[in-house]
Amino acid sequence: MKSESIQLVKSVFEKPLSYFKLGTAQVHENMTIIPIIVQDEKFIEFINIKEAEELELVEIVETDSVNQLEVINKSDKQVLIPFGMTVHGGKQDRTIWEPILLPVGGKQNVFKDKYEEMNQKSNIPNQKYSIPAKCIEQSRWNYTGKRGFKSTNQRLHPNVAFESISSAGQGAVWGEIQAHRSEMKYAAGVAPTQSYLDMTKNSEKETDKIIKNFENINNQCGVAVFINGELIGIEFYANPNAWKTMSKDILKAFSIEALRFKDQPKKNEISDFHDVFLKILKKLSLEYTSRDGVGLGNVVEFTSKDNKWRGITLVHEEHLVQFYLVSKRGGYQAESHQEIQFQTNIAQRYTI
Repeated sequence: MKSESIQLVKSVFEKPLSYFKLGTAQVHENMTIIPIIVQDEKFIEFINIKEAEELELVEIVETDSVNQLEVINKSDKQVLIPFGMTVHGGKQDRTIWEPILLPVGGKQNVFKDKYEEMNQKSNIPNQKYSIPAKCIEQSRWNYTGKRGFKSTNQRLHPNVAFESISSAGQGAVWGEIQAHRSEMKYAAGVAPTQSYLDMTKNSEKETDKIIKNFENINNQCGVAVFINGELIGIEFYANPNAWKTMSKDILKAFSIEALRFKDQPKKNEISDFHDVFLKILKKLSLEYTSRDGVGLGNVVEFTSKDNKWRGITLVHEEHLVQFYLVSKRGGYQAESHQEIQFQTNIAQRYTI
């Protein structure tokens, strides 16, 4: 199944128009988006975690480990926790660094350690899932409010997302957040705990102005984004409703890149964005790895051989539940990511 998942992801790069269609390019100043329309047979039913939270059907809680959280699914639907989602609360803000599709509540027992004996005695279906997290608030480790977490409207922008994909360590994520602070020239009093969420709130008025110039189209499931004539990222889902409910947050994250480079000249004058986009996809030389997802499906990661592009997707029943690919522009450049030892051990999440 893992090899089949990789082959499905490869097909997106080799024959992209066999998987999705492209809408008319929309342009505003230095940012251009191409709407992505995934074909109907590629759809899959799920709700995203924000919808589930509003209905009080999921709960995210702290654990003893900084790089793990726990989520409880009480819903009768599959729930998606997308890669790049940020959560606020607990002892520090975190980001979820892989896409997770939770099964219908209580239908699958994934978290099998200290809760297993208790559940056997009580016959209560286990609904707890251990989910991987990385810190996006370096200088706090205490409760300032409720001990639980809530998802936020702030997604990781491409440079931080690039460093958050699991091949990178925690030090690289912190380094990119600090680089972003320097680039955007945030005042010294902004984000005293080095919270990424507090920093990016200072750009919200500008990002809101940018995204008002883009419109969702019928059956849209995602976007390809160009900044200053360069393709910087792709994100799409196997469900148009999921895209609709998250699209503003996603576009705001991409628009941070537009702000970063608003004073830079365009590198390319493009007459046909569709043609350029498809040619770039087909030319990328990528290396792939696959592993079991926390809940349903397989997580596939892909990195270009020149390490300029990183991506991650979740494949479930031949559907790309979430697909994310970005390139990095400037920002944090570490000689070694080993200076801060904080790398999630994937094996910790599973009991075999």
